[in-house]
Amino acid sequence: MKWREQTARLLGRAAVTAVPVGHAEDGLALQRGSPHDKPWAEWVQDFTDAREAWRKHPLARRLVGLTTAYVVGPGISLHSDDPALARFLQTFWAQNRLAQRVEEWSDELARSGELFLVLFTDPQTGFASVRAVAACQIEEVDFDPEDYEAERRYRERRGPGEADVWWAGLAHAEAAQPATPLMLHYAVNRPVGAVRGESDLAPILPWLRRYSRWLEDRVRLNAAMRAFLWIVHAPGRLRATLEERYRTPPDAGSVIIAEQGAEEWQAVTPNLHAADAEKDGRALRWMIAAGGPGTGLLDLGEGEDANLATGQAMAELRRRFLRRRQAYLAWLLADLALHAYGRWVAITGYRGRAVTHADVTVVTPDISPEDNQELATAAAHLAGSLQTLAGLVGDGPAYRRMALRLFAKFVGEALSAQEFEMILSEGSHGKLCEDLQEDRSHGRHEHAAYWDERAAADRGADRGGRPLERDTAAATA
Repeated sequence: MKWREQTARLLGRAAVTAVPVGHAEDGLALQRGSPHDKPWAEWVQDFTDAREAWRKHPLARRLVGLTTAYVVGPGISLHSDDPALARFLQTFWAQNRLAQRVEEWSDELARSGELFLVLFTDPQTGFASVRAVAACQIEEVDFDPEDYEAERRYRERRGPGEADVWWAGLAHAEAAQPATPLMLHYAVNRPVGAVRGESDLAPILPWLRRYSRWLEDRVRLNAAMRAFLWIVHAPGRLRATLEERYRTPPDAGSVIIAEQGAEEWQAVTPNLHAADAEKDGRALRWMIAAGGPGTGLLDLGEGEDANLATGQAMAELRRRFLRRRQAYLAWLLADLALHAYGRWVAITGYRGRAVTHADVTVVTPDISPEDNQELATAAAHLAGSLQTLAGLVGDGPAYRRMALRLFAKFVGEALSAQEFEMILSEGSHGKLCEDLQEDRSHGRHEHAAYWDERAAADRGADRGGRPLERDTAAATA
């Protein structure tokens, strides 16, 4: 019985407790994203394929480069009206060489759909260094189960034999400590409820592979067309003689003299009917262009059947997509700078007012410089119309608000609420001075007399310049 008791005791130690499905230790919980994210194996495959396509496929490289060329252009810069923030932005931008790195980050957003940036803050000066981590190395995003946008930690996979690294996110308990490196996660093409973004190339990767295979087959078959076979028709009595004569084929350009009617030469070559495959290749290229940033075949260098009208129509689609991507990249840079500025304030103890995204102005290049001429023309026509309307209904405060809002809309510029109110207040003051000058020039002194009387009262004199008689008691008081 002793062995039975020992067995029962061991089984008691090895008892298994069932864990309900959905708990953190059920063995089924997702470790690398939310339920709306792709499976990790598919994710890694997309990362690998997108990077490989960008390196080797000219169309993939062109689509990514096209996005960066328009979004970044000659460069992006950050400015602020707050003196302390402006000085910090200038130093932060120069120390991290962001003018050169913005292009790399734009490429990475288009290629991987994500950007992981780490802030390393100097405990002495408070300035932060920025380093980017490849998205394919981030295996796991730890987020709050109640809020998938509250990302707490990120696990980076290192090389063989190296331990994985956990980076603190914005929702981490140590994120507020400047000494702790902080990882910021930015993503595009991210479905609602998902944690990870998706590459711009993901929808067209299958079509890039199909087009590559199709093109390789065409090249291989066309190479085979250079091979040909000669068939010589001759009487039977000359067969042995001709076989001996042409045992070694004649060189190209050789002259052969034969009896008339004795020999007839015929070259046999493959006929691929290449014209039939032209539409297939064009259909594949259209599928690739459709997955690009509002691009058409004209953007891929194919403009045989394009004209000005189709080019302008396709350009509008491209501009709308690229403006949206440019706006996100501008917000990304401002957000990164504000997090770095907050850490600088915490270390240096600088006491200034709190700043927000509204305090950072991001200067971006024009997506389409041709739009400036159209906007200027539209603004000129609008200004004339508003002047005519002001003569009919007057130019009161409500009218000036409406006119300024329409003018800003037609010139394609966004005004903040502070700028809007400042322009209106300065314009109202200028309008008052203009009315006063007009009243005086036309001899209407009622309005001017009022302001002269106010000014004289401030100086302690009447309208004629004589000192005003004041109550002695009031003066003594």
